[in-house]
Amino acid sequence: MKDLFKLEPLQEILETMLWTGQVTGEIPISVILVGPSGVAKSKMICSYKEPQLHITDNISSMGIWDIVQGDSKGVLRFIVIPDINPTISRRSSTAQATIANLLSLTVDGTVRVDDGRREKKCVHTPMGLITSCTPEIYEKHARQWFALGLRRRIIPVFYSYSYTTKISLQALVKEGKIHSTPPARVPLNFKSEGGRPIIGSEEAEQIEKHSATLAFNLGKLSFVENKVKKWQVKEIVPISPHVTLRTLAMAHASRRNSARVQKEDIDFLVQFIEFTDPEKPRLI
Repeated sequence: MKDLFKLEPLQEILETMLWTGQVTGEIPISVILVGPSGVAKSKMICSYKEPQLHITDNISSMGIWDIVQGDSKGVLRFIVIPDINPTISRRSSTAQATIANLLSLTVDGTVRVDDGRREKKCVHTPMGLITSCTPEIYEKHARQWFALGLRRRIIPVFYSYSYTTKISLQALVKEGKIHSTPPARVPLNFKSEGGRPIIGSEEAEQIEKHSATLAFNLGKLSFVENKVKKWQVKEIVPISPHVTLRTLAMAHASRRNSARVQKEDIDFLVQFIEFTDPEKPRLI
C-alpha cells in the first residue's frame, strides 16, 4: 500500500483477520491494535474497502442495532471502528452496554437494546470487530475486559515503532512521501463464495502447539506493586486460542489462494503470536 510505510507485518495481520470472514463454517476473528499515538493505527484500519465492511468513527448499542437491522441480506462481516476511545469514553453504563453488544455480536450475532418500553433483540450472522486504542486506554480496561472474556474474542495486537523505523519515517516525511490525508482505500478482492482450506495432520499438530503460547500471552495482566509494574498470568484454557489459530491459518491460506494450509501459513501464525504479548510490544 503506497501511502503506508514500514507496516507490512501489521497489514498482513489485518488482511488475514478480514479474510477470516471468508472461511466457511467459522466466525470472523476480531482484533484491537494497541499502540501509542502516531503509529498509523487508524490510517491502516481505514485503508480497506469491501461491501462486507461497515466503517464508523463512533458507535453505540442503538448504532449496532441499526447496522444489523439495515443488513437484511447478511452481507456485512465486520464492523470497523478506527479508534475505540470515543466509544468507551461515554457514560459508564452506556459504554458497558455497547461493549457487551459488540462482544455478543462477535460470538452469536445477537444485539439487544432497551428503548425504555421494552428490550428489543435481533440476530445477525456473527460479525468481527476491527478497532484500535492506545496502551493507556487498554491498560485501564484490561481486567474488566478479561473478566468479560473479551480478550479471547477480540485479540489484542501490541506494537510500536523501533528507533530505526522512526528515523526512516522522518526521512519520508521530509521527502514529502508521508502526509496527513488518509490513504486511498484498496479492495481485498474476496471470493464470491467462502472456502475452507485443508489442514493436514502435521500442520494441525504445529497449530495446537502454538495455541499454548497464544493462551499464555492472552492471560497476561499487569499490576503495580510498590510502584513497580509487574505481570501475572491468568489461566486461559487453550481451546479458544486453538480455534483462533486454525481459523487464521485457513484465512491466510485463502488469502494466498491456496486450498491447503502450508508452511507459509504456520510461519504467519508464529509472527502473529509475537504481537500478542502485552509485556513486550513488537517493535517494527
